[in-house]
Amino acid sequence: MINRIKVAHIITRLDPGGSSTNTIETVARLNKERYDCTLIYGRTRDPDLEIQNALKERGIRFLLIDSLQRSVNPLQDFTSFIKLLFHIKKAGYQIVHTHTSKAGLLGRWAAKWAGVKCIVHTPHGHVFYGYFNAFWTRIFIALERWAARFTDKIITLTELGKKEHVQFKIAGAEKFLPIYSGIDVKVLETHHCDVMLKRRALNLPGHHLVFGTVARLEPIKGISFLVQAMSQVVRQVPNSRLLIVGDGAERPKIEGQIRALGLENHVILAGFRHDVPELLQVMDVFVLPSLNEGMGRVILEAMAFEKPVIASRTGGIPEIVCNGKTGLLTIAGDSRSLSDAMLKLAFDDKLRKEFGREGRKFLKDVFAMDKMVEKIDLLYMNLLKG
Repeated sequence: MINRIKVAHIITRLDPGGSSTNTIETVARLNKERYDCTLIYGRTRDPDLEIQNALKERGIRFLLIDSLQRSVNPLQDFTSFIKLLFHIKKAGYQIVHTHTSKAGLLGRWAAKWAGVKCIVHTPHGHVFYGYFNAFWTRIFIALERWAARFTDKIITLTELGKKEHVQFKIAGAEKFLPIYSGIDVKVLETHHCDVMLKRRALNLPGHHLVFGTVARLEPIKGISFLVQAMSQVVRQVPNSRLLIVGDGAERPKIEGQIRALGLENHVILAGFRHDVPELLQVMDVFVLPSLNEGMGRVILEAMAFEKPVIASRTGGIPEIVCNGKTGLLTIAGDSRSLSDAMLKLAFDDKLRKEFGREGRKFLKDVFAMDKMVEKIDLLYMNLLKG
């Protein structure tokens, strides 16, 4: 335990999602005899301190910087930068590994000013389209290009993610290293539930065909297109239901859309939940209609429970959903494309089961959690030697 390598992982927030899970698992699983890790995060919805208690249970040292938040706020952002700079200098980290866009910009800048030897960034996707208008998109692309200059390595979740970053001229191809986000199937399997009992609790009769999604209710996740597609599906499959797990700024809009389409008896807005693995088991088909997605970690979680997947052909998704083998890819932002795929699987029970089996096999072969951590460990050691 002497002379361990000091590493800081910095992320904007730890709200449930792929980026936070990836970050927490990396910090928790890195060799504790080799690394002394601290997780630094910003404003997170955690009223009951469940997230902090979970970090403590896993032996993760953490620091909350409340001014670090997702939205642009010059005063709060400058405050966060100063706090990060002083903490990084005082702690003497040898590696600073940032995650997501805002924490990536502020954290890498602070690490450079503090003289950190190795700076690594994982964007967990990007904001190059689908998030902001043309003006702000150009600003963020310029900022990412600037930050890449003093970043030693940028980890993308897929090869397609690397290709998009290079296409947008964030940096040369040699700057990027694709590392798949890992999934621990054994941990997910501990969340076994009585599906019929869970369905009754959600007011879902056992004979209903359940499409489901897990996502923040934000425009980028494309949930309004899924609700629109559902209005077409119920015309041909009256006993179909849509279970939407998640919350966000678009909830009032989605609720209004459901009423306008007369889908009150067909769509369930479950809101923010802590029992996502159990809810995934309730679904017959998992759907992710995102307009932009780094990888879609929740797709892998659905695959772990042998769920066939329908997802947008965007970002890194085509690299994890094998069209026609583990699921179906649709046109992002196209409700007709979504409804066609949903109807195809609604009428073909054999194909649903085949996709589910192939998805789980693909997951176990390619996306093991240990492989992800081993590759990050190897990257750290190579950077320190270099």
